[in-house]
Amino acid sequence: MRVLLSAFECNPMFGSDPYVGWSWVSNMAKTNDVYVLLRIDHKPYIEKYCAENKIEGYKNIHFIYLPSSELFGKIVYKFNKQLAVVGQYYMWQKAAYKEAKKLHATKQFDVAHVISIADFRFPGYLWKLNIPFIFGPVGGAQETPKCLIDYIKGHEKNEKFRAWMNKLLIMLPNYKKALSHADLIYCSNAETEEVIRKKVKYADQDKVYRLTELGINDDYLREREKLLHDNLKEIHILVSGRLIYRKGIELLLDSVNHIETSRPYIVDIYGEGDQKQFLKNKVRAYKLENRVFFHGNIPFAEMQEQYKKADVYCLPSLRETTGTAVFEAMANKLPIIALNQNGVKDIVQNDCGILVNVCSKEQVIVDLATALRKLIENDSMRQAMGEKAFWKIKKHYTWSKRVCAMNEIYRELVNNYGKKI
Repeated sequence: MRVLLSAFECNPMFGSDPYVGWSWVSNMAKTNDVYVLLRIDHKPYIEKYCAENKIEGYKNIHFIYLPSSELFGKIVYKFNKQLAVVGQYYMWQKAAYKEAKKLHATKQFDVAHVISIADFRFPGYLWKLNIPFIFGPVGGAQETPKCLIDYIKGHEKNEKFRAWMNKLLIMLPNYKKALSHADLIYCSNAETEEVIRKKVKYADQDKVYRLTELGINDDYLREREKLLHDNLKEIHILVSGRLIYRKGIELLLDSVNHIETSRPYIVDIYGEGDQKQFLKNKVRAYKLENRVFFHGNIPFAEMQEQYKKADVYCLPSLRETTGTAVFEAMANKLPIIALNQNGVKDIVQNDCGILVNVCSKEQVIVDLATALRKLIENDSMRQAMGEKAFWKIKKHYTWSKRVCAMNEIYRELVNNYGKKI
């Protein structure tokens, strides 16, 4: 089948959205002829990676690199990062449609699928090609819980601007048209599904589904099937991501300060961001210098090795579509501790980690500390949850299973689309 994928972010050498985009592209190409629209910034990384690695289905991938707006990417970004991202992606999607329209005249695509950026606000224009059109999985409608607004101090304008943009962008005429023409819409979490359902006509509600944007490769799992976390001397809690306010590292430190245990443990934090010095100061104020360590950014491949050495993974984000690192941690047999919200709650479900309810700031701090202490002290619980995490990923969330399911969906859409016309 000839598939057109829109993957603004697509890069095998980065984590997060770029790696998700690459995973969709590289795995769908194993059984399809894939044309992928992506931004040109990723070209040198992809060429280097493909030259150094054997990619199954590589001959089936046709990369269409498109430039992104320098106005938004370089100039506007200095003044308003959120507006820059919105403007850059909007302009890129317009260019992507023009290129797709020209290509479709000769290639005759069977289906068009928007996969990256996984943002509910940007369905783009590929629906105009008059072929089966899939939007998602997408997230982004999740918001910071009101009881945790103390953690956004100094960033209130960012949150208000984001909320305003979320409402404005889904009011634009193209948005409703795109949703109306979409044959399927996949939502990464309940919060996003709720927003999208309100924008979709009653008769079209059955084309909206919940589906995570993430997956894990079978080879990755095979390499870790016999992995053991049997370090019983000093428990390592792994945290990764940008050190920005919405990632909730300040909340985590407040909770670590409440942990009372005689069991040795370390909190390893990987990432960089504008909160780094503030967070380091907080560690000193709490006298946690022997407990909490900042390791900065490390290469993507090296990060995969850190999962193997850790014992617990913590995602303290105030809001997060799902969390790529959560899947990687589970595939490395790590139990997950996170807030009981957004996409992570659908994946973890309290059988392969501990989800902390969000009722009040004080309650979250105490309950997060309790969850951390429980997995620090209880070896059998920690290891059992880690094993369950691994097998849950293997059973439900591999890319091979996703490709098989999506191919069936593509075929069904193409057949039904012919009848619809």
